Amino acid sequence: MDMSEFFRIRRQAYLMIALTIAGLLLVFLLHRFFPDASFAREANRVNSVIALLATTLFAIGFPILLRTGYFQKGAKSGGLHVSDFSRMKHLVGYSVGIGEICMLFAYYVPIYTYHLYLTVLVGIYGIYSIFPSKDTYKKELRSFGVLDDNA
Repeated sequence: MDMSEFFRIRRQAYLMIALTIAGLLLVFLLHRFFPDASFAREANRVNSVIALLATTLFAIGFPILLRTGYFQKGAKSGGLHVSDFSRMKHLVGYSVGIGEICMLFAYYVPIYTYHLYLTVLVGIYGIYSIFPSKDTYKKELRSFGVLDDNA
């Protein structure tokens, strides 16, 4: 199996990291130079819980659910095709991307500090959990039982 898919997934992860850092910097500068730009004046519990829950669901929960579902699909059918594995990796990446958008929302809207720190940590962990290295990519190919389409 060629490594072009690995490099495509790695490029997606680098792009997500760059966009997240740019978004955090943009929101920081927005808070710094335009302190009244936020639509709410003070933190409330509803925004805090929604932001933390949404970030946790999209950055951690749905990727675990997707990986488990595709793992079971591969176990039942005797292996996972490369196209299915690629689709799973992209869906997990998109889910984490939505989690990062929720994290930026939490950073923009005034929420409680504890929830903000947790939201940022969960968002960073979401990116960390999908960032591929060559060794982990090869281990995932073995553990998911990815079948070579050329054979």
